[in-house]
Amino acid sequence: MRFRITKKHDGSVYSIVVSGEIDDDAGWDLLQIAQTMVRMPHCRELVLDLRGAMIDDDVSVFNTDTLVSVFEEGLLHKDSTLVVRFRDDSEIRLCSDQLPLEPAQPYANVRLDEAKLYGKAMKSLEQEAKLLTH
Repeated sequence: MRFRITKKHDGSVYSIVVSGEIDDDAGWDLLQIAQTMVRMPHCRELVLDLRGAMIDDDVSVFNTDTLVSVFEEGLLHKDSTLVVRFRDDSEIRLCSDQLPLEPAQPYANVRLDEAKLYGKAMKSLEQEAKLLTH
């Protein structure tokens, strides 16, 4: 097995282009390299291109269950995507869709006496809610 790692100019999309024969051991080695690359801070998308590789029939590392278990933690840490392309032009795409959260609404400037009034009202509503649930 041979592979070449490329990246786009902005460093957000990386590709691993694989050629040669892949057995089970080489497949696990390749997934370990890909897992490390997905966790890189600038990597937003990793394309694992297996179209030029001959995959043994015994290789089981490129099924969906294995890919999810290997990349789940890395994909959940940031907004990123893993694309695995196969020889028959099919692909598996795992996306985290961890888009940045909306910024919290800023607090309104309220006078202290108004804040106390609203605080008392919220406490009384909380008491009434507790009474309703019991």
